[in-house]
Amino acid sequence: MTTLLALGALATTSFAEVVADQARLARFETSNPQSNQTIEYKVIDSALDSLVISSGSTTEVRYDAIKGDGERILTQLVSGFATVDPTTLNADEQLAYWLNLRALLVLRSAAQAFPAAKPDTLLAPGSTFFTTKGVRVAGVDLSIADIDAIVLKRAAANPNVVYGLVLPVRESPAFPRKAYRGATVNASLDAAARAFINRSGAVKADADTAKVPQFLISHRDRLGGDDTALLAHIRGLAAPKLGERLIIAKRLSADPRLNLNVFADRSFADRVPNGGFSGGGGGGSAAGS
Repeated sequence: MTTLLALGALATTSFAEVVADQARLARFETSNPQSNQTIEYKVIDSALDSLVISSGSTTEVRYDAIKGDGERILTQLVSGFATVDPTTLNADEQLAYWLNLRALLVLRSAAQAFPAAKPDTLLAPGSTFFTTKGVRVAGVDLSIADIDAIVLKRAAANPNVVYGLVLPVRESPAFPRKAYRGATVNASLDAAARAFINRSGAVKADADTAKVPQFLISHRDRLGGDDTALLAHIRGLAAPKLGERLIIAKRLSADPRLNLNVFADRSFADRVPNGGFSGGGGGGSAAGS
Protein backbone atom coordinates (compact mmCIF):
# COMPACT_ATOMS: atom_id res chain seq x y z
CA MET A 1 0.00 0.00 0.00
CA THR A 2 1.25 3.47 -0.87
CA THR A 3 0.23 6.61 0.99
CA LEU A 4 0.28 9.89 -0.90
CA LEU A 5 1.31 13.04 0.92
CA ALA A 6 -1.24 15.61 -0.25
CA LEU A 7 -0.25 19.27 -0.61
CA GLY A 8 -3.61 20.40 0.72
CA ALA A 9 -3.80 18.05 3.71
CA LEU A 10 -5.26 19.59 6.86
CA ALA A 11 -3.27 19.81 10.07
CA THR A 12 -4.83 20.85 13.30
CA THR A 13 21.39 16.39 20.21
CA SER A 14 22.68 17.26 17.82
CA PHE A 15 23.79 20.85 18.55
CA ALA A 16 20.82 21.13 20.86
CA GLU A 17 19.91 17.64 22.04
CA VAL A 18 17.29 18.93 24.44
CA VAL A 19 16.00 16.50 27.04
CA ALA A 20 12.64 15.41 25.67
CA ASP A 21 9.58 14.23 27.53
CA GLN A 22 10.10 10.53 26.93
CA ALA A 23 6.63 9.60 28.12
CA ARG A 24 5.14 11.90 25.48
CA LEU A 25 7.31 10.42 22.75
CA ALA A 26 7.10 6.79 23.87
CA ARG A 27 4.24 5.95 21.52
CA PHE A 28 6.56 6.53 18.56
CA GLU A 29 8.95 3.77 19.65
CA THR A 30 6.64 1.11 18.25
CA SER A 31 6.44 0.05 14.61
CA ASN A 32 4.56 -2.51 12.57
CA PRO A 33 7.07 -5.07 11.25
CA GLN A 34 4.41 -6.69 9.05
CA SER A 35 3.46 -3.44 7.34
CA ASN A 36 4.11 -3.12 3.61
CA GLN A 37 2.78 0.44 3.56
CA THR A 38 5.02 2.94 1.79
CA ILE A 39 4.77 6.69 1.33
CA GLU A 40 5.10 8.31 -2.07
CA TYR A 41 7.47 11.25 -1.68
CA LYS A 42 7.55 12.60 -5.23
CA VAL A 43 6.13 15.95 -4.14
CA ILE A 44 8.88 16.18 -1.48
CA ASP A 45 11.48 15.35 -4.14
CA SER A 46 10.20 18.23 -6.23
CA ALA A 47 10.37 20.69 -3.34
CA LEU A 48 13.87 19.65 -2.30
CA ASP A 49 15.12 19.72 -5.87
CA SER A 50 13.97 23.31 -6.30
CA LEU A 51 15.26 24.57 -2.95
CA VAL A 52 18.48 22.62 -2.39
CA ILE A 53 21.37 23.23 -4.79
CA SER A 54 24.43 21.02 -5.28
CA SER A 55 27.69 22.80 -4.52
CA GLY A 56 30.77 20.63 -4.93
CA SER A 57 30.69 17.95 -2.26
CA THR A 58 27.90 19.59 -0.29
CA THR A 59 24.62 21.42 -0.85
CA GLU A 60 23.26 24.94 -0.35
CA VAL A 61 19.73 26.17 0.25
CA ARG A 62 17.75 28.92 -1.48
CA TYR A 63 16.40 30.46 1.72
CA ASP A 64 15.29 33.57 -0.16
CA ALA A 65 13.01 31.38 -2.29
CA ILE A 66 11.41 29.86 0.80
CA LYS A 67 10.22 33.25 2.03
CA GLY A 68 6.57 33.87 1.17
CA ASP A 69 5.08 31.21 -1.12
CA GLY A 70 7.92 28.78 -0.44
CA GLU A 71 7.20 28.81 3.28
CA ARG A 72 3.50 28.30 2.62
CA ILE A 73 4.22 25.27 0.45
CA LEU A 74 6.58 23.79 3.06
CA THR A 75 3.85 24.24 5.68
CA GLN A 76 1.39 22.40 3.44
CA LEU A 77 3.88 19.58 2.95
CA VAL A 78 4.48 19.35 6.70
CA SER A 79 0.71 19.16 7.19
CA GLY A 80 0.66 16.16 4.85
CA PHE A 81 2.87 14.26 7.28
CA ALA A 82 0.38 14.99 10.04
CA THR A 83 -2.18 12.81 8.23
CA VAL A 84 0.01 9.72 8.64
CA ASP A 85 0.38 7.75 11.88
CA PRO A 86 4.02 6.55 11.70
CA THR A 87 3.39 3.72 14.18
CA THR A 88 1.54 1.91 11.38
CA LEU A 89 4.76 1.78 9.31
CA ASN A 90 7.64 -0.67 9.51
CA ALA A 91 10.88 0.55 11.09
CA ASP A 92 12.63 1.61 7.87
CA GLU A 93 9.59 3.45 6.52
CA GLN A 94 9.30 5.16 9.90
CA LEU A 95 12.90 6.32 9.78
CA ALA A 96 12.42 7.76 6.28
CA TYR A 97 9.22 9.46 7.45
CA TRP A 98 10.93 11.16 10.40
CA LEU A 99 13.99 12.29 8.44
CA ASN A 100 11.89 13.74 5.61
CA LEU A 101 9.55 15.55 7.99
CA ARG A 102 12.52 16.91 9.93
CA ALA A 103 14.21 18.16 6.75
CA LEU A 104 11.13 20.23 5.88
CA LEU A 105 10.94 21.65 9.40
CA VAL A 106 14.62 22.60 9.31
CA LEU A 107 14.20 24.34 5.95
CA ARG A 108 11.19 26.29 7.15
CA SER A 109 12.67 27.25 10.52
CA ALA A 110 16.00 28.33 9.03
CA ALA A 111 14.25 30.38 6.35
CA GLN A 112 12.15 32.13 8.99
CA ALA A 113 15.36 33.17 10.77
CA PHE A 114 17.18 34.12 7.54
CA PRO A 115 19.01 36.42 6.99
CA ALA A 116 19.22 38.03 10.44
CA ALA A 117 20.11 35.06 12.64
CA LYS A 118 23.70 34.06 13.25
CA PRO A 119 24.27 30.29 13.04
CA ASP A 120 25.78 29.98 16.53
CA THR A 121 22.74 31.73 18.01
CA LEU A 122 20.25 29.89 15.83
CA LEU A 123 21.69 26.49 16.79
CA ALA A 124 22.42 27.19 20.45
CA PRO A 125 21.26 24.44 22.84
CA GLY A 126 17.65 25.02 23.78
CA SER A 127 17.07 27.61 21.07
CA THR A 128 13.61 28.08 19.59
CA PHE A 129 14.93 26.58 16.34
CA PHE A 130 15.01 23.22 18.11
CA THR A 131 12.20 23.56 20.64
CA THR A 132 9.33 25.24 18.76
CA LYS A 133 6.49 22.80 18.15
CA GLY A 134 6.14 22.73 14.37
CA VAL A 135 3.85 19.80 13.63
CA ARG A 136 1.26 17.59 15.29
CA VAL A 137 1.67 13.87 14.61
CA ALA A 138 -0.82 11.34 15.99
CA GLY A 139 -2.09 13.96 18.43
CA VAL A 140 1.38 14.88 19.73
CA ASP A 141 2.92 18.30 19.10
CA LEU A 142 6.54 17.86 18.00
CA SER A 143 9.61 20.04 17.60
CA ILE A 144 12.85 19.38 15.73
CA ALA A 145 14.41 18.38 19.07
CA ASP A 146 11.60 15.86 19.64
CA ILE A 147 12.17 14.29 16.23
CA ASP A 148 15.91 14.16 16.94
CA ALA A 149 15.15 12.20 20.11
CA ILE A 150 12.94 9.78 18.17
CA VAL A 151 15.53 9.26 15.41
CA LEU A 152 18.46 8.88 17.82
CA LYS A 153 16.73 5.88 19.40
CA ARG A 154 17.90 4.10 16.21
CA ALA A 155 21.56 5.02 16.69
CA ALA A 156 22.38 1.85 18.62
CA ALA A 157 21.39 -0.22 15.58
CA ASN A 158 22.91 2.12 13.00
CA PRO A 159 25.05 5.02 14.29
CA ASN A 160 24.93 6.60 10.84
CA VAL A 161 21.39 7.83 11.51
CA VAL A 162 23.07 10.94 12.97
CA TYR A 163 24.10 11.94 9.44
CA GLY A 164 20.43 12.36 8.59
CA LEU A 165 20.07 15.06 11.25
CA VAL A 166 21.15 17.83 8.93
CA LEU A 167 21.49 21.44 10.04
CA PRO A 168 21.36 24.71 8.08
CA VAL A 169 25.14 25.16 8.10
CA ARG A 170 27.96 24.11 5.81
CA GLU A 171 29.67 22.21 8.64
CA SER A 172 26.84 19.67 8.72
CA PRO A 173 26.15 16.71 6.43
CA ALA A 174 24.83 17.83 3.06
CA PHE A 175 21.14 18.65 2.91
CA PRO A 176 19.33 15.96 0.88
CA ARG A 177 18.05 16.83 -2.58
CA LYS A 178 15.67 13.88 -2.63
CA ALA A 179 13.46 12.39 0.03
CA TYR A 180 14.55 9.28 1.88
CA ARG A 181 12.75 6.01 1.08
CA GLY A 182 12.24 3.17 3.53
CA ALA A 183 13.73 0.58 1.19
CA THR A 184 17.01 2.47 0.86
CA VAL A 185 17.16 4.73 3.93
CA ASN A 186 20.01 2.92 5.69
CA ALA A 187 22.14 2.74 2.54
CA SER A 188 21.47 6.45 1.94
CA LEU A 189 22.55 7.29 5.50
CA ASP A 190 25.73 5.24 5.10
CA ALA A 191 26.49 7.16 1.90
CA ALA A 192 25.80 10.49 3.65
CA ALA A 193 28.21 9.50 6.42
CA ARG A 194 31.03 8.67 4.00
CA ALA A 195 30.41 11.83 1.99
CA PHE A 196 30.57 14.04 5.08
CA ILE A 197 33.72 12.49 6.53
CA ASN A 198 35.51 12.64 3.19
CA ARG A 199 34.36 16.14 2.21
CA SER A 200 37.39 18.26 1.43
CA GLY A 201 38.58 20.01 4.58
CA ALA A 202 35.94 18.50 6.90
CA VAL A 203 38.38 16.31 8.84
CA LYS A 204 41.93 17.63 9.17
CA ALA A 205 44.82 15.61 10.58
CA ASP A 206 47.66 17.48 12.29
CA ALA A 207 50.23 15.22 13.97
CA ASP A 208 48.34 13.30 16.66
CA THR A 209 45.21 15.48 16.52
CA ALA A 210 42.24 15.29 14.19
CA LYS A 211 40.26 18.51 13.86
CA VAL A 212 36.64 17.72 13.09
CA PRO A 213 33.37 19.65 12.68
CA GLN A 214 31.45 20.42 15.85
CA PHE A 215 28.64 18.28 14.41
CA LEU A 216 30.69 15.14 15.10
CA ILE A 217 31.66 16.22 18.61
CA SER A 218 28.01 16.91 19.43
CA HIS A 219 27.13 13.34 18.44
CA ARG A 220 30.15 11.70 20.09
CA ASP A 221 27.96 9.79 22.56
CA ARG A 222 26.15 8.14 19.63
CA LEU A 223 29.33 7.44 17.70
CA GLY A 224 31.26 5.50 20.31
CA GLY A 225 31.26 7.65 23.43
CA ASP A 226 34.83 8.96 23.57
CA ASP A 227 37.60 10.29 21.33
CA THR A 228 39.10 6.85 20.70
CA ALA A 229 35.80 5.38 19.59
CA LEU A 230 34.87 8.41 17.49
CA LEU A 231 38.26 8.31 15.78
CA ALA A 232 37.68 4.64 14.99
CA HIS A 233 34.28 5.53 13.55
CA ILE A 234 35.82 8.25 11.38
CA ARG A 235 38.63 5.95 10.18
CA GLY A 236 36.03 3.35 9.24
CA LEU A 237 34.37 5.83 6.89
CA ALA A 238 37.51 7.55 5.60
CA ALA A 239 38.80 7.06 2.07
CA PRO A 240 42.34 5.60 1.90
CA LYS A 241 44.14 8.95 1.61
CA LEU A 242 42.38 10.45 4.63
CA GLY A 243 42.71 7.19 6.52
CA GLU A 244 46.49 7.29 6.14
CA ARG A 245 46.62 10.81 7.60
CA LEU A 246 44.56 9.69 10.58
CA ILE A 247 46.72 6.70 11.49
CA ILE A 248 48.64 8.48 14.25
CA ALA A 249 45.74 10.63 15.47
CA LYS A 250 44.97 9.99 19.12
CA ARG A 251 42.74 12.89 20.08
CA LEU A 252 40.13 15.21 18.62
CA SER A 253 39.61 18.94 18.54
CA ALA A 254 36.44 20.71 17.43
CA ASP A 255 36.35 23.13 14.54
CA PRO A 256 34.05 25.87 15.91
CA ARG A 257 33.19 27.46 12.57
CA LEU A 258 29.53 27.69 11.59
CA ASN A 259 28.42 29.18 8.27
CA LEU A 260 24.87 29.25 6.98
CA ASN A 261 24.52 26.99 3.95
CA VAL A 262 22.86 29.72 1.92
CA PHE A 263 22.89 29.65 -1.86
CA ALA A 264 23.82 32.97 -3.44
CA ASP A 265 22.12 33.24 -6.82
CA ARG A 266 24.89 34.73 -8.95
CA SER A 267 23.90 36.09 -12.32
CA PHE A 268 25.80 35.93 -15.60
CA ALA A 269 26.71 39.59 -15.08
CA ASP A 270 28.79 38.57 -12.05
CA ARG A 271 31.14 36.47 -14.16
CA VAL A 272 34.71 37.67 -14.52
CA PRO A 273 36.30 37.55 -17.99
CA ASN A 274 38.37 34.40 -17.41
CA GLY A 275 35.53 32.39 -15.93
CA GLY A 276 34.18 31.92 -12.43
CA PHE A 277 32.43 34.62 -10.45
CA SER A 278 33.49 37.92 -9.01
CA GLY A 279 32.83 38.91 -5.42
CA GLY A 280 32.67 36.78 -2.30
CA GLY A 281 29.01 35.75 -2.22
CA GLY A 282 27.94 32.86 -0.05
CA GLY A 283 27.56 30.39 -2.89
CA GLY A 284 31.13 29.14 -2.99
CA SER A 285 32.48 25.83 -1.79
CA ALA A 286 31.91 24.62 1.75
CA ALA A 287 33.88 26.34 4.45
CA GLY A 288 37.12 24.63 5.18
CA SER A 289 37.43 23.12 1.69
